[in-house]
Amino acid sequence: MSTTQKPYHFLIRRAHSLLGIVPIGLFFMFHMFLNLTALGGGELYDKVISTMQDFPAIFIIELVVIFIPIAIHAIYGTRVVYTGQSNILRYKYARNWFYIIQRISGLYTVFFIVIHVYLMRVGGEANFARLSEFLNQPLGLVFYTLGVLFAIFHFVNGLWAFAITWGITVGPHSQKILMYALTAVFILISAIGLADISAFLK
Repeated sequence: MSTTQKPYHFLIRRAHSLLGIVPIGLFFMFHMFLNLTALGGGELYDKVISTMQDFPAIFIIELVVIFIPIAIHAIYGTRVVYTGQSNILRYKYARNWFYIIQRISGLYTVFFIVIHVYLMRVGGEANFARLSEFLNQPLGLVFYTLGVLFAIFHFVNGLWAFAITWGITVGPHSQKILMYALTAVFILISAIGLADISAFLK
């Protein structure tokens, strides 16, 4: 990479990292907590989803705040997957494994989002019964469980990369503290995600 390209590459990495937090990460957290309403039964879940879909200009909001940022993040992220290099076979440190899992989880999450959007927005009416039917199939349950856990890992590990990229954690001590904090966050959000899924199981 030439010297003139490096500043632009750094800025693109920062923008890519920021998109993963705002708005994508914030929407992801909102979506996870919103799905907890399914624990109250199908009627409550359908009422909440219907209210969201009836919101004025919801398509424009979703396009600008959700779909375009996710598309940009996914396209650049896919480029990183195919152009990046890992030294995992030479230096087997935990962060190198996280590097690999981050790339795998990113690709799976993109596929998961496409199927999820098709299932809930394109392939028919988005409701409790439709998602419940899908999740009560063994392959559907495995697919969604992996999708949710991979998405959570990608988001939480992305917070680590965000903190480094933006100069928030610059030393080993601060990075170690952040690692412990993010481990707790991963466990908490995973519990919420699995609770979301369990609400649709018969």
